[in-house]
Amino acid sequence: MKLTLHIAALVFGLLASPAMAQMPMRPPPFMGGVPGMAQMQSIVMQRHQARTLLYREALEELKKNPAAADVKECPAGDPTPEEVCIRVLKKADPTPSTQPVAVSKQKSAALPAAEKIPAASVPVPGGEKILPPPVVTRKLAVLFGNNAYPNPIPPLETPIFDVQDIGRILQERFGYEVRIVRDAKKADLVSALNQIGSETRPGDSVLVFYAGHGYLMDDTKMGYWIPVDGSVKSPANWVSNSDISKFMKNIQAKQVILISDSCFSGSLTREEKVSVSSKSVDRDWILNKRSVLAMSSGGEEPVSDEGKEGHSIFAWALISALKSTGLLTPGVQIFQGVKNDVVKDYPQEPQYGAVLSAGHMEGGEYLFEMPAQ
Repeated sequence: MKLTLHIAALVFGLLASPAMAQMPMRPPPFMGGVPGMAQMQSIVMQRHQARTLLYREALEELKKNPAAADVKECPAGDPTPEEVCIRVLKKADPTPSTQPVAVSKQKSAALPAAEKIPAASVPVPGGEKILPPPVVTRKLAVLFGNNAYPNPIPPLETPIFDVQDIGRILQERFGYEVRIVRDAKKADLVSALNQIGSETRPGDSVLVFYAGHGYLMDDTKMGYWIPVDGSVKSPANWVSNSDISKFMKNIQAKQVILISDSCFSGSLTREEKVSVSSKSVDRDWILNKRSVLAMSSGGEEPVSDEGKEGHSIFAWALISALKSTGLLTPGVQIFQGVKNDVVKDYPQEPQYGAVLSAGHMEGGEYLFEMPAQ
């Protein structure tokens, strides 16, 4: 244990020197096993201080100009893949928070063969209509895994492996159409999120997952994703969680969840907490609401040394939770299993909350539903 602490202190001391500030600051793996919780907390604090030192120039710019990382709104029309801007919903686009769940007349390719699309609403005596139960017409998951960071930002070991395994489970167990973006630059992130916003409809279910470097500012509690073209000198290529909220708002699906294995324990997951309920899940009632949820690892980056089976500790817990679900599982129950696994081994606390700024409706929840056999 003492040797581990000495190594961590030495790493931080080296980083504090001007000559070493530009070198990768990834600590070596733990020697002699994983230390106890108190020692882990000390190491986590030292790592945060080291990151603050590493990003000091970019952070100074953010303090002077909090909008330095903001993504501008796109001009009229849909953006091209090369444009780094946030797509603006057109007036003709459906509004996710007010439109009923779409009922398609044709079966989506993502639907299992046994699942039937109900007919249109049927009139009954007295002029009332019985609405068909809502269905999820398409499940789409977009996963970002960032390993290859340029010096002096240290490379990561687990994100691509994490998204590959999580994507496989989402596809095979839950029937998602899965897209994986490896080593995403800021333009890649923006383009992929704009594309989701342009092609999804209220009857869809969308999951976005990010694993990569990030930073949480101590004073403002604003979280940032740091793409692989991010810089320690300028935040211009960072992505703030306020912009992520805008992208989530533009996703027109009724069911939306963001899962971040990076610093995202700032404003979004605190907008409204979601607690575990002993009540049975009313699927139809939930699917007729706009639900936008965010789950965060509670840490600043995926950490492989404290992880399991080659995954970050958070990704390993998420994979375990997804493998053990029932036919219909609300996101808060997935989160509770993840949190329990993480906090017993590591001093970070995952977060889960409703994103009101992206249109979440009271009582909404994200549903992980296995297709009918």
